[in-house]
Amino acid sequence: MKYLLTFVLLLTLNGCVTETHQEKSTVNLVTTGDINTVITGRTFFSWHPDINANYLNKKLNKNDTEEKFILALKNELKQKGFTYTDDLQKADFYIGYGLGVDTKISDDQILNKTGLSAGIEPHGIDENDSDKASVFIAIYLPTQLTPQWTILAQGYTDSEQTGAMDELLQLMFHSLEEKN
Repeated sequence: MKYLLTFVLLLTLNGCVTETHQEKSTVNLVTTGDINTVITGRTFFSWHPDINANYLNKKLNKNDTEEKFILALKNELKQKGFTYTDDLQKADFYIGYGLGVDTKISDDQILNKTGLSAGIEPHGIDENDSDKASVFIAIYLPTQLTPQWTILAQGYTDSEQTGAMDELLQLMFHSLEEKN
């Protein structure tokens, strides 16, 4: 009788349990520095003359991925109130970047080049349908040789999702306050 009562109680309690499922993000971010402190009082940005790299496969290069990334990055910063200039002398800060997929650049190479590691593993990811993508962005001030703010985003992507680049950049710059 004691066991039967315990079993019935267990079934009753089990029916009352609710579980909340929240989809986990497929992107890991690692940052250094405070972007708002670094670019306070600055308006004009340009691409860093030497810090940009493309480690993309032929399919991504054929799809103009780097050009789409540059346009999306410009648009994200413009929406935050900053102005792009081609004139390096006029720029208040420079943007350096790197794009890569795991078949072109390894995690160790990324760590050696950026000093950052997102440490993502392909748990629950079908590696035949997805590539591990890495996006690195660094902000340099004209008088500094080292970056004052960096961010590395890594995640798995099918690289065909429209709008994914805009969403990623919004996530990467989520803490950047709009310029007044």
